Amino acid sequence: MAKRLPYGVQDFVRIMTKGYYYVDKTRFIPSLETASDFLFFVRPRRFGKSLFISMLQYYYDCSYKERFNELFGSLWIGSHPTEEQGTYQVLRLDFSKIGSGKSTLRENFDDYVDSRIDEFIRKYSYAYPDDGVAEVLAKKGAAAKLNKLNDIKENLPIDLYLIVDEYDNFTNIVLGEQGEEAYHAITHADGFYRDIFKIFKGMFTRIIMMGVSPVTLNDLTSGYNIALNITTDFRFNQLLGFSEEDVRKMVTYYKEEGELPADCDVDKIVADMKPWYDGYCFSEDAAETQSRVFNSDMVLYYMNTYVSAGKPPKQMLDENTKTDYNKLKRLIQLNPKGENRKELISSLASGETVMTVIEPSFTACKMMDPNMFTSLLFYYGMLTINEYDGVVTVLGVPNENVRRQYFQFLVEEYNQQAEVDTRDLTRLYRAMAYDGNWRDAFTYLAEA
Repeated sequence: MAKRLPYGVQDFVRIMTKGYYYVDKTRFIPSLETASDFLFFVRPRRFGKSLFISMLQYYYDCSYKERFNELFGSLWIGSHPTEEQGTYQVLRLDFSKIGSGKSTLRENFDDYVDSRIDEFIRKYSYAYPDDGVAEVLAKKGAAAKLNKLNDIKENLPIDLYLIVDEYDNFTNIVLGEQGEEAYHAITHADGFYRDIFKIFKGMFTRIIMMGVSPVTLNDLTSGYNIALNITTDFRFNQLLGFSEEDVRKMVTYYKEEGELPADCDVDKIVADMKPWYDGYCFSEDAAETQSRVFNSDMVLYYMNTYVSAGKPPKQMLDENTKTDYNKLKRLIQLNPKGENRKELISSLASGETVMTVIEPSFTACKMMDPNMFTSLLFYYGMLTINEYDGVVTVLGVPNENVRRQYFQFLVEEYNQQAEVDTRDLTRLYRAMAYDGNWRDAFTYLAEA
């Protein structure tokens, strides 16, 4: 019986014990260990961050040490385990799960982190004195619990590993919905978000944080200034997403298992996906030396449809992988010269590229700088590295999926305008012509 496709599944243990197909990423573990004890990594949404984090959690968690062969025996790391396998108590936080609710920002954040610490201390209670566990549970507030936990574990042979998923989700929502003043209040001076990160850096042996942009990390400044940003490190260019080899291996497996039509062509299927889902490069040094990366969720969407229906999807765009249009609008609105940003989006939709320098990090107030906009688009996966000459980086739209998202955004924007600029019409026309959708182009131009 063929393995199931893990479309939408983010739990590593479930994948390895319930018969799901898994694209092995464990070969990156040794490189992550030697890179630094404190890591920071950014990738676009729907690129497999949560599953990768789940894999790391179970690899390092001391409570799963005895299940190593069961979970990892068939993977690369099963034959190449590191000395740190199964040696940590792991605290995993997912800041996308912090609710908005009717409480204050601080209460929402505190409630979530507080509950996760309670789960942590109960899970590993066997390693702590009974009165120590009770003291942690009795404390009110995340900061107080963390400080007490740190005090207790200082005299014990215990190493802690902190894994933070969507580290910037909470603050991005605050920035987008409540503005820069509210955002600044929680990430600077004595802001509660900054204070928590100050505690993090003093009590954990290892930390890895993942998100979709480097904005929040920069704003935390001295609150968290120990992490190595490996986002554009060539060693980790293919840490997330699928290589073409991964995709080809997957298609071949399902054909050989009889889950795809016997007469289907593996090369043709890969070629069918390539212009829509491939094209991502996240490291300038990898632009000429490594193959491009496929968006993993898009590939799984395509394969899931093909396996279940016996033919490829009619709609190549998976609605779940679309970038939130409101995010684009907010980015434009943050700049008083937002029209310049619309012009850039229009030119990108028509197939043009942009030369820029990718900023490794920047504060929220710098988001209004026109030079930062292209970097933001890069981190969100709306632009990717086309080439690099040692000085200037050339960014372009990675694939047809993203280009059509730009196009749809432009159509929505133009439909809201009472008057349409001739220059913008030309851009739109070129975008439509590039798509081959001539009839719609002529209709739109005539109506406009």
